[in-house]
Amino acid sequence: MIGRILDTKESSKDVLKNVKCFILDLDGTVYLGDKILEGSIKFLQQLEKNSIAFKFFTNNSSKNAEVYINRIRKMGYNFSEDKMLISNYVIINYIKDNMPNKKVFVLGTQYLKNDFRQANINVVTEDADVVVVGFDTSLEYENVSKACEYIRNGAIFLGVNPDFNCPTENGFIPDCGSICSMITASTGVVPEFFGKPSHHTLKYVINNIGFKEEEIAFVGDRLYTDIAIGKDNDSVTILVLSGEAKLEDLIESEIQPTLIFNSLGDVKNVLEEIYG
Repeated sequence: MIGRILDTKESSKDVLKNVKCFILDLDGTVYLGDKILEGSIKFLQQLEKNSIAFKFFTNNSSKNAEVYINRIRKMGYNFSEDKMLISNYVIINYIKDNMPNKKVFVLGTQYLKNDFRQANINVVTEDADVVVVGFDTSLEYENVSKACEYIRNGAIFLGVNPDFNCPTENGFIPDCGSICSMITASTGVVPEFFGKPSHHTLKYVINNIGFKEEEIAFVGDRLYTDIAIGKDNDSVTILVLSGEAKLEDLIESEIQPTLIFNSLGDVKNVLEEIYG
């Protein structure tokens, strides 16, 4: 286990005993690809044993909540559907609240498009007012060209999540942030991003769980999303080294976590020392 940076193991206990709700990343944190990471289920069971609240939150906009729920259940952990949050919901809520009558072109998978349609957003293929880009694993050049055309003609450019890469068992694959960078290179327009670490996500999570920001711990493997969401607020951030980030990445990074652990299993060990 790795404790708090430049601090003692006791400091880890002091921080963790004040956390009332854990917000858990999925890819690289709970699982990697189709494999559950060792210690993840025991960590979740420890939270349940001690009546500590938690929610899953994934930036991965290539699927919908149902897919992630079923994936975790197949890996051996059963839980209620209300524990799953996803970046898709954050941007959908924003559009419904701020631009309800806009025509929206979605550059994304069928899962993402279905989430938008089920929310009664006006999804179009022509003459769009808003272009939404997700982690489109079904990416087609024609649709990228359309997105660029609409943005050049004045459409608002929104990105579901800023991740450049998605971790898999075999390495990394390009994520939403990489697709948006390609569109920015063509149009000169930079999107507004949702998902972690945006203030939109922090607001969405706090509204959903009912805890104050200082009572929340965001847990994940990526500095610029999972950990950066703790910037300029009082939330705890916990970096796990089971996915993208490595210790050497912290040396020159402006983004620093509150705590660092090798895995969720190591977080579980400290919680066990606190609560038994």
